Amino acid sequence: MELHVDEEVRQKARAIFSRLGLSEEEAVTLFYKRTIAEGRLPFGRAENGTGRIKKKRMNERFAEWDAR
Repeated sequence: MELHVDEEVRQKARAIFSRLGLSEEEAVTLFYKRTIAEGRLPFGRAENGTGRIKKKRMNERFAEWDAR
């Protein structure tokens, strides 16, 4: 699999994974398994109460994270 991730984001995430004793590959695998088990993105409940995240809101959240 080939992913294109901002290098700063990747390095910060890798540091967290390392503290948790996980490789980058193990962390991604864990994310995929949690997504499958929950049948949705494993980030908590959606604001609209339906369990579905609206694409517009998700893009807004990504923009907020990018601005940090």
